[in-house]
Amino acid sequence: MLIHAAVDDDIHPPASGGTQRTFGLARGLAAHHDVRVLCVVPNRNTAAPEQRVDGVTLLRRRAWHTSVAWRLEQWGVAPLFTAAAGHRLRAAGYRRTLAGTPEVLSCDLHLTGLLARSRAGLRVYASQNVEADRFLASRSRLLGRSHWAARLRALEGGAVRGSDLTVACSDEDAARLRALYGAHESDVAVIPNGFDERVHQPATPAERAAARRALGIDDSAFVALFVGADWGPNRDALTHLVDSLGPAVADAGVVLLVAGSVGRGWSGRRESWLRVLGRVDDLRPVLHAADAGLNPMAEGGGSNVKVPGYLAAGLACLTTPFGLRGYADLAPHCVVADRAAMTDALRARPRGWAARGESAPAPLAAYAWAALGARLGRLYADRLAARRLGGAA
Repeated sequence: MLIHAAVDDDIHPPASGGTQRTFGLARGLAAHHDVRVLCVVPNRNTAAPEQRVDGVTLLRRRAWHTSVAWRLEQWGVAPLFTAAAGHRLRAAGYRRTLAGTPEVLSCDLHLTGLLARSRAGLRVYASQNVEADRFLASRSRLLGRSHWAARLRALEGGAVRGSDLTVACSDEDAARLRALYGAHESDVAVIPNGFDERVHQPATPAERAAARRALGIDDSAFVALFVGADWGPNRDALTHLVDSLGPAVADAGVVLLVAGSVGRGWSGRRESWLRVLGRVDDLRPVLHAADAGLNPMAEGGGSNVKVPGYLAAGLACLTTPFGLRGYADLAPHCVVADRAAMTDALRARPRGWAARGESAPAPLAAYAWAALGARLGRLYADRLAARRLGGAA
């Protein structure tokens, strides 16, 4: 199959949960299909206009209006999704950039304007969250929030109703999208979030020792890792970790290790129990240094890629019940506790399956991006076959 995708972010290297999902699925699809991804990026982006990575062809096109939309959101004047209007005006040019008539065209919310006149056999809305709900739950200080909430709901509803298939990342999101927009059961399918099986692997003793040595962490310490990009729910979670959880477990020899752009606001902290790394290009040494992964989420949308990632690396995974959404079958392999109970859970120094000398949890293999991409490819093929049969009838 020729599969086109369109997103308004640079997905390589994947730095956030959304870009990890888009690139991970594209990589999985590319094992068996021709995959081309249009990345609409801000003017300041300096990456190559065309790049082939892991079998995926990336086509980057700069757009000044994405930077304007971002700035307006920072000023509290208008939300980021207003960039969708500019993308819609450029839709024909974006389709020409992708070149050819694909069997499948998959677009994220802001790029769903490309679906309207596409000749693709299957037009797909790739949902990352229930955006209308996430917007209402956010604490943004936008002027006219109710007006923008209605605009976003109209945009998201149009994406669901105007596509042949919506792909959600959890059963919860799928059910909510059907309820909000009247979609038929079969019109919304679920492909969960996963992990990069090439990166998230247990450390050898030598790798663990080297990673800790590089970070200046004693081998006797219990390292609890939090990974995240810089957005509201992750900042809320990190605030809880640094202000409440970290100080409460410091006397138990626990070191809080923070990786990702979420840590930029805490980089000046100098507590002995805290290490803030900021964005890292290679997550493997960070995972190798850790004993447990933390997911103390209390808000947000979609599902948290941290959960399968921590488990795949062999770490103990401490998560709130909210943070476990989308991963019901992984619950028996996690330590599930609300924020108030997480202190005692961390003091107990939980050990992951690798530290216990056990095999990886059986359900985990299905969450590797390679497996999920193959599953998505089968879904596309089945839907295309059904549409052809329907047309022949």
